[in-house]
Amino acid sequence: MNSYVPALAWQSWEVLGRHLRVHVRNWYTAALPPVCEPLILLLAFGVGLGQQMSGLRWGGTNLDYLHYLAPGILAYTAFMSAFFQALFAAYIRMHFQKSWEGQLTTQVRLEHVVWGEALWAATLGTFYATLVCLVLAGFGFFGLLHLHWEWLPLTLPLLFLAGLAFASVGLCFTAILPSMDHMSLPFFLVIMPIGFSSSTYFPMPDLPVLNQILLANPLHHLAEGLRYLLVLGIPTWHLPAAAGLCLLMLAVLIPLDLRLLRKRVFGDG
Repeated sequence: MNSYVPALAWQSWEVLGRHLRVHVRNWYTAALPPVCEPLILLLAFGVGLGQQMSGLRWGGTNLDYLHYLAPGILAYTAFMSAFFQALFAAYIRMHFQKSWEGQLTTQVRLEHVVWGEALWAATLGTFYATLVCLVLAGFGFFGLLHLHWEWLPLTLPLLFLAGLAFASVGLCFTAILPSMDHMSLPFFLVIMPIGFSSSTYFPMPDLPVLNQILLANPLHHLAEGLRYLLVLGIPTWHLPAAAGLCLLMLAVLIPLDLRLLRKRVFGDG
């Protein structure tokens, strides 16, 4: 049965396992950025800039900036980590290290490679999000954050699904970018516009056109859903909206990724 479902096939998970084995060799350096980045952001913006801000209105109540920022960083970490891994690291494995070429000489097919890359990107993004959770818990231990901590572990499955969806976007760019010199384009075209227009770092203005765009933005729903859940302890419609949009992205983009990568890897028309 699994052979007909590439996402569940053992070959896809073997690809993930290969990336995991390589990653754990340098775990001490690989774990440093996902710990330091949210720590610096929370201290610099949440604590530092937050001291200069007052009257932030969100969810019908006044909220200090640190509590607004914390769930946004959690959502952004899953987004950024999975996208970056499926774009930059996957491109290196495909083009320079020739890892894909070696895998395709075995029982692994291209669909397994693609799903293995997406699963690995989502796994790494979820792991980095877990490290962010530990950083947030540290802030809670020192009395700087007061969240509904009981909901925090339950956010991880949704973050994994979001990581899969964002990885499918990264793999699309992996398939079409002609060289490493073009790697900056997705960051200016995708990462920055989506990241800063998704209620991750600040509330979005109430504009009719912008509100319609936000309805189709999974990162916005993820950030807002996590914020309502962790700050107010209320599950809202943003959570199923984020899950539904992520599933839609997977249904559309994974077949597109396969088509584009088949053309790039094998030269098929």
